[in-house]
Amino acid sequence: MKILITAPENENHTAPLKWALEQAGYSVACWAGLGWTEARQVSISLLADTQLKLGRNIVVPGDVIWIRRPLDPKPNPQTAPEDAKFAANEYRSFYDSLMYLLETLPVRVVNKYTASRFINNKSVQLWLARACGMNVPRTLMSNSPQAVRESFRDNPQRMICKAFSTHIWQKEQAGPVAVNETFELTADMLPADEVLTYAPAIYQELVVKKFDVRMVLMGAAVYSYSLHNPKGALDWRQDATQGLLKAESIITPPEVEKSVLAFAAKSGIACGSFDFAIDNQDRWWFLEVNEGGQFLWLDACNAGLHVQEKFLAFLTASAGASQQMLEARQSEFPSWSDYLASPAKAQQLPEEADPDASYVSMEA
Repeated sequence: MKILITAPENENHTAPLKWALEQAGYSVACWAGLGWTEARQVSISLLADTQLKLGRNIVVPGDVIWIRRPLDPKPNPQTAPEDAKFAANEYRSFYDSLMYLLETLPVRVVNKYTASRFINNKSVQLWLARACGMNVPRTLMSNSPQAVRESFRDNPQRMICKAFSTHIWQKEQAGPVAVNETFELTADMLPADEVLTYAPAIYQELVVKKFDVRMVLMGAAVYSYSLHNPKGALDWRQDATQGLLKAESIITPPEVEKSVLAFAAKSGIACGSFDFAIDNQDRWWFLEVNEGGQFLWLDACNAGLHVQEKFLAFLTASAGASQQMLEARQSEFPSWSDYLASPAKAQQLPEEADPDASYVSMEA
């Protein structure tokens, strides 16, 4: 069995986890995503047997494929301008064919493409969370000025506004950044109707929080971590990147765990990062889930959490492994702290920015 990670080798989770898996004796390969260069090329042979080759890696039965963060399909830049749109469509169609094919092969895929495409939609997330018994704030998603104004007029509760995706814009690799964050919004702060059509947004009832929770789902195991933000900000992600967030392991209420596992079963995801807000009555409010979400920053906040080792135990276990099984095996793997102290960390190259983009846009 080999572990195949679909992301560049220097990606912020791929590099430490690849190193840790290799230290534990596993064979690990990376494939950055479909592209025109040899390392990113794909071949699907449907002859007597199906053979799949990703870059230089042949996929064989029993492999584990972690769909981390493959780069967007990249056609040959020398393609004639009049053919560029055609080539881009062909690359996208070929990529979809590949990702759906993985689900038919005798390999373990984390997460399956169908599940990731389905659940990476905010409306689906909120509807499923409510259907599975979770508390969900009143929400409007819209680019209609009339609908937005009506929602504020008819709702006396405090409201927030947030984007469908989190991005950081940076003009130069070492230059200043701009970050879109969740913020409180009132009716008198609403801009002109035309501005409300510039980008759709999520308008949601504000949950007055005691603290936040980042939950990491790993198959049948659920791990919850309280997040305490010294600034009391609505959006804790900026503080997390600056090391200002305090993270502690906490017990997941049984009814919340049951709802999350039901959510996972209905959506088809095997792992993901969930965000909850805990109010003054200790009620857990579902906010969102990112099936490919970051989790190593938890170990950076608190080295005693050992999220890296738990995830690697999950990735190398059989599907459906229990929480007890994961925890029994987590000592087989090096920790995040071990990686930071290793020569591999010192040798890790920075992630490359897209040279074609005037602004780099990245998920936090």
